[in-house]
Parts: sequence; structure tokens; C-alpha cells
Amino acid sequence: MPASASLTIPVRPRSPAQADEIAAIFRSALGSSEIAVDATAGKVTLRYHFPGDIDTIMRQLYARGLTNSATLAVAVTVRAQSGGSIDSARFVAALSASPAISDVSFDGRTVAATVAAATQTMRALHEALTAAGLELR
Repeated sequence: MPASASLTIPVRPRSPAQADEIAAIFRSALGSSEIAVDATAGKVTLRYHFPGDIDTIMRQLYARGLTNSATLAVAVTVRAQSGGSIDSARFVAALSASPAISDVSFDGRTVAATVAAATQTMRALHEALTAAGLELR
């Protein structure tokens, strides 16, 4: 089963029709599920194949004026590879050193961060997780 992440993407629907348009964009995106558009809070939350290709989705949102954010929140459930352990403080510091990744937290089970809303950043995060000896769940 492919790994997935929980994403929260800022959106700004100005009408119920635009909220429906946002939902349709995500429903048509391969690898997305559990989509919820919260127009009042200005966000969409979903499960998304990780690392996936977020560029297409973001381009559609930008083109329609449905978001003006260049970042998204991501949370990925992980576990240390068999027999391995992770120095959480060092891991968080290494991720936080990237200019495209901020607000990193790791509780031993979930890595959460705010990242640039770009496929390349999602791939870099994925590579950092696996390089640190973490398996995606």
C-alpha cells in the first residue's frame, strides 16, 4: 500500500460554488482521498499519496485564484526501521535547516511541518525521512 500524508492547504473560496470547485480539483487528483473543504476556516484537508505530485493541484488553485499561499502543512506517520533509533532533536534540526521546510515537529511517530507547496519540496522531505532511517506508514 502506498504511503500517504495528511495535508492541509490554505484556500479562499468566496462562494459555495468555489468551495465545490476546490473539492472537485482535489477529487480529480490522483492519490487524494478523505477531502474536506472548510470554507469558514479557509482550508482543505486531505490524505494524499506521499510524496506525490502537488504541482498540478497547486497550479489549478493559483490559476483560479483559490489560494494565495505558497505553503502547506504536511503530517506523515513513520516508524524507525527495524532495529533503528532516531535522534529526534538532530532530525528536527536537520529538516528545519531547509529554507523550504519550517515548523517541524517529530513525536516519534508523526513528522509534521509546513513546507513549500511544491512537488520538489515534498520529494526532499520524503528523501530526508528515508535517509534518517524512517519508514513511511
